[in-house]
Amino acid sequence: MVQHWLKCNESKTELLLLGKSSAIDKLAFEPCIRFGDADIYPVDFTGTTGKTLGIYMDENLTLERQVNSVRRNCGMLLRNLWQVHRCLDFSTRILLVKQLVISRLDYCNVLYGGLPMKLISRLQKVLNSCIRFIYGLHGHQEDYLPYMRETHILPVEQRVIFKACLMAYKIVHGSAPDYLIEQIPTDIVDVTCRTRSTAVPDPYKLQYPKLSSINANSKLRKRRPSVLLPDLWNALPLELRSRPAVESFKTGLKTRLFVDAFGSG
Repeated sequence: MVQHWLKCNESKTELLLLGKSSAIDKLAFEPCIRFGDADIYPVDFTGTTGKTLGIYMDENLTLERQVNSVRRNCGMLLRNLWQVHRCLDFSTRILLVKQLVISRLDYCNVLYGGLPMKLISRLQKVLNSCIRFIYGLHGHQEDYLPYMRETHILPVEQRVIFKACLMAYKIVHGSAPDYLIEQIPTDIVDVTCRTRSTAVPDPYKLQYPKLSSINANSKLRKRRPSVLLPDLWNALPLELRSRPAVESFKTGLKTRLFVDAFGSG
């Protein structure tokens, strides 16, 4: 911070105590940081506290606060849009939904990778509400996939995969920020993708982090970007991962996810 002429503001600095609830309950002392002339204690994760870069954190990293916040804000936007629904044509409704509502669902959605389905389903319900607004549907529908297919809107799970793989693409091809490249490096081992007749070199893989045996099977492990990104990226075919142009990669990836979500029919 000194090198960049930055200074912390004691009144705006928060101490976040994160971990398993069982471990936090066993703490025999109250954590405190002496910062200048102020003593900073852990926040209670209520209201607007524990918010960083627009993401609401919670002490157990469940992201339930963030999911509920997104659902609440998107619901308010949709209620306002319904007031002018009759004044908008079909294409304008799609444009407004994508720019005002779905953009909030997509913000930092890589963090949603590996979340329990009960939280993913809450976000999917927001997307279903967007479909009802676009088509003027009243009441819940049994199946929203045909409408999503027609409007080329991917479900929440596929949207998370798309963003994670796009981030991995930029890491592998050197266009990502340095801190991401350092945290999730490419695989320097000469790994090959074997076919029936020849062995094709594959320099486009990401390394898996070296984790202790204690964390190897934890639920949070699969949600770590350093684990999630290699899992999703390395599963893609070499032809897709090796595309030199990012727009070509995005088109191929979306086509692949579109087929996974809606089928090839």
